[in-house]
Amino acid sequence: MVSRFVGRRQPAVKAATVPEAEAPLVSPASSPSGLNELLEVHKDKPPRCRVEVATHTAKNWGGRHENEDRCMAVHDCLGDSRIPFHTVGVLDGHDTDSASDLVAKLLPVAVGRRMKDGLSISQAYMEAMAEMEDRLKREHATAGTCVNSCTIAAGRVWCANLGDCRAALVLLEASATASGAAKAEVLMWLSRDHKASCPIEQKRIEAVGGSVIDGRVEGLEPSRTLGDFDVKMTVKPGVISIVPEVRSVEVDAGSTASGRRGILMCATDGVWDVMTGQDLCKLIQARKDLAAFLSPEALLEVPRAGSQALHELAEDIVQFALAKGSRDDCTCLVAMIMVAHD
Repeated sequence: MVSRFVGRRQPAVKAATVPEAEAPLVSPASSPSGLNELLEVHKDKPPRCRVEVATHTAKNWGGRHENEDRCMAVHDCLGDSRIPFHTVGVLDGHDTDSASDLVAKLLPVAVGRRMKDGLSISQAYMEAMAEMEDRLKREHATAGTCVNSCTIAAGRVWCANLGDCRAALVLLEASATASGAAKAEVLMWLSRDHKASCPIEQKRIEAVGGSVIDGRVEGLEPSRTLGDFDVKMTVKPGVISIVPEVRSVEVDAGSTASGRRGILMCATDGVWDVMTGQDLCKLIQARKDLAAFLSPEALLEVPRAGSQALHELAEDIVQFALAKGSRDDCTCLVAMIMVAHD
């Protein structure tokens, strides 16, 4: 695929830098810890939260193998439907797509079932990841996959990460700019890459009896994955971890009728290897029709122009990564999160 960004001139005026921050890790004391507690927090009436999703993907340069990336996007609800929630994310498979394909189909249901049973989001993801690992063992799969999965409910986003896919949430200003575009207010990183070369991961690996050579464990670069049993059988338990890191952040409903908007982006490392958070903010602001989501009416009916712009944004991100020289599979999921009080 040839990117439409190839040869494009850079703007003469440098855009202002959008502030960046890292979402906090979820702890046992974090509140709300799960959907039931979220319902208690909003026992009078939870804010309205609507989510619109778009995806785009491109196979690796040169077609060395079939596209091993996958996306997932499932809508569900808790009990009496007072708390609808979405489970979205991306997966980056390796050594065929058998692991990423299976996990993409089964993980959202496995997580949702546990959350509806009253488990915290963190515990639900830990148990669901373990279930996926057992399922891959029964399938006799040696393939592996990284997973980045986000749960969205009542304006709160939880991100569970396993590997080197990555998620970011860009909060938008409440009104459009003078040019009619949506403006990025702040970018929140929702995950941290798990690579054997990362100092924190290397320390964890060595603490459980593993070793890192040239940034890899037995040739494997991501240090937390599902599957990859050919590697896991040669190292001590826990060296290649299946325990996800979970972070959480809130899209505040705000005090205006239109509420607040945030754009969640989950992408595989083929995108993030060549793309920065500031690149993402610029691409968002370049899609002026995204401003259609800023109106109060967008919570009731998704504007056609906005929906089209969201799909074009997902394609823009992948095309941009190709133009910047990515040679890996490139997959992006973008979700417009619209939150407001009635």
